[in-house]
Amino acid sequence: MTKKIFLTLFSMTYLFSFQSSIEERLYSLNRDLMCPVCDGLTLEQSQAGPALEMKEEIKKMVIQGMSDKEIKDHYVNRFGIEILANPPKKGFDMLVWLAPLVFGFLGIVLLYRYFFS
Repeated sequence: MTKKIFLTLFSMTYLFSFQSSIEERLYSLNRDLMCPVCDGLTLEQSQAGPALEMKEEIKKMVIQGMSDKEIKDHYVNRFGIEILANPPKKGFDMLVWLAPLVFGFLGIVLLYRYFFS
């Protein structure tokens, strides 16, 4: 009797944790991909028809066992790099991220030299 209760509780815990891990993956993927028809909205934020269809596709892909990278690569091939909410930082994109830091540092150096020289 005790074994049956233990196995029942264990299996329920395992199933709930499996479901929550799938839900976390879906939430993460929906935050990492942009809506193809909305300006500046992720799939998680959008309620547009194409976004809802993409959410369902992603759910099916996750259930089929595809990895997050495979799913993202599928949508990058289909829509281009703009579909990613956080595109890779390289080339000109890296300059856009580094320019404010460089100019901020130069500004601090110039202010220091102006006030303390």
